[in-house]
Amino acid sequence: MAGPEHTPPGAALQADVETRPKAVAAWLERLPYASPADAARQLVTALYGLNRHPLDEDARYTLLALYRPALARAAAGLEGLLGEGGVPPQPQHRQLGALLRGLHSEHALGCKQVLDTRPRRFGRASPKRIAAAATQQMAALRDLQAACYLTHTSLPPGLWQDLHRLYAFVEASKRAEPTKRTGSDVDDAEPADLVYRQALLLALADPPHMTHAERMQTRVYLDQLAGLARLGAPPAGGGRGFLIRTDGDAAPSAFTVGTAAGALWLDTDALCRTLQETLARRNGGKASGLSGAVDDEASLKLFTRLLRQWSGPAQRSFRRYAAGGGTVQLVAGLSTIHRLLDGLGPAPRPDGAGGASAEPGAPGAAAPIVVNATDWTVTNDSAAGLALLGAPNAPLNLKAGDALALRTDAGEWSLAVVRWVRMRDADGGEIELGVERLAPRVRPLWLRALNGKRSRTEPALLLPGLPALKQPDRLLLPRRVYHVGMDADVWDEARRYTLTFGRLLEQTPSFDLVDFTLFEEAQP
Repeated sequence: MAGPEHTPPGAALQADVETRPKAVAAWLERLPYASPADAARQLVTALYGLNRHPLDEDARYTLLALYRPALARAAAGLEGLLGEGGVPPQPQHRQLGALLRGLHSEHALGCKQVLDTRPRRFGRASPKRIAAAATQQMAALRDLQAACYLTHTSLPPGLWQDLHRLYAFVEASKRAEPTKRTGSDVDDAEPADLVYRQALLLALADPPHMTHAERMQTRVYLDQLAGLARLGAPPAGGGRGFLIRTDGDAAPSAFTVGTAAGALWLDTDALCRTLQETLARRNGGKASGLSGAVDDEASLKLFTRLLRQWSGPAQRSFRRYAAGGGTVQLVAGLSTIHRLLDGLGPAPRPDGAGGASAEPGAPGAAAPIVVNATDWTVTNDSAAGLALLGAPNAPLNLKAGDALALRTDAGEWSLAVVRWVRMRDADGGEIELGVERLAPRVRPLWLRALNGKRSRTEPALLLPGLPALKQPDRLLLPRRVYHVGMDADVWDEARRYTLTFGRLLEQTPSFDLVDFTLFEEAQP
C-alpha cells in the first residue's frame, strides 16, 4: 500500500520517539481535541516517527492500542470540519483531507509492521495477536477508503489488494486454529469479516454519487446493517448479491459478471429485505428503527438509493463511448448560470431584481456581469451524459447535485447536473466529473413566490419541453423557494405571467426541479 502523501512537519527532525506506554498515554490525554486539526497534526507526526523507529512487535502492538481511541476521536473531528466542501477544495479543506488520510494511512502502516514475518528473538508470535493486527490493519484501510471518498480523492494503489489478502489471511488463521480465534474475541478488534463486508458495501453504495451527508450516514447504517450480508462461494444458480473478485486491486463493482478464480459472493438478500422493511415503516410515517438514523425525507431518499445499489448487479441504461478529445465549456451553479444567460439577451429584470428597471435598456439598468467559463475535455459520452476531465484554475466548489451549463464551440448552452466528482490527485490539479444531461436548451427568468408575504425575487431557469418525448416545460429553482401548489409571478423575456408549482421532479442540495401549470398571463 502507498505510504503517506507527505512527510509531516518536523517528523524528519524528530530524534527521539516516545515508546514508554505510560508517557504515551499521558501525552495522548493532553492532545488539543477541541482543535481536531492540531490534534491530528501531532498524531500524524508521532505515528510517522513511531512507524520508522525500530521496535519489538509486542511493544508496537501495545502502543498502537493506546493510539487507537485518540485516532478515532481526531478523525471524527476532522470529518465534521470537512462538511460539504466542494472540488477543487479550498486550502483549508485540502489540509484537513490530507490529515484525515494521513491518520488512517499511518495507522495501517503501523499495523502492517506488527505483522512483520521476520524471525523473532524468542519463540514465535502469538497467532491471536497476529490475527488481531491483521484485522486492525483492515479496519484502518477501510477507514482510509472512507476518508478518500469524503475528500473526493482516488484510493491509494494496493488498498483493495491488501484488503483481499488480509481477509484471506485471517480466515485461513481461523480455520487453522478454530479453538484459539473465533469471532471478535481479540482485544478491541472488530470481526475481520464484518470489516471486510463494510468496505465492500461502502464501495458498492457508489459514494462518488453521494453528498457528504449521505456518505456519513451510510457509514452509520453500515455499522448496524453490514452484518446482514453474507460472504461465501459464488452460488451455482445466482441470487441477489455481487461477485467479488479477489485477484487484483480493483474495487468491487455492480457491473462485475462472470467467474474468476478465488472469487467470493456477497449475498445481500437479508440486507435488502431489512431495507425494504425500513422503507415500508418510513413510508407509513413510522421511525426507521435504526439508531443514529435521520428520519426525514433525506433518509427516505438514501434508503431507496442503498436498496437499489445493494440489490445486485446493475446494467447501464446507455452504452458509453470513448470520446475523441472534444472540449466543452462549463459554468457551474444556478445563480452563475442565470447571470451568464441573463447577460446574453434582452430579458428584462423586474423591479427589485439586482436593482435594474423592468424595462430593457432603461436608464440605470445594471451592466451585464461577466461570467468566465472553464474548458473541459470529454473523455466519454452516452445518451444520458458525459464524463469530463479538467484542470480548472478557478474555485468552482463543485459538488454532486450542482447545476451546470455546457456548450461546445459557439453553440447554445445546455443544462446538466453533476452526478459524481473526484480528484485525480490530492491537490485537485485534475478533476473528473460525471454529468447527466437535463435539457438541450435553457432560458433565464425571474420569479417571485406568492406566499402571503412580500418575498424576494429569485433567479430561476426554464427548461423548455421536448414534444417528441412528451416532456413538458420544467423549472429549476433555488432550494428555498418551492412549495407544492404555491403561485409565483414570473418575468420571462418580454412577458410576465403567473404559474402554480406542481410536482417536485428532483431535489439536490443545490436546486429543486419542478413542473408547473400556467395560471395567468399579464400584459408586458
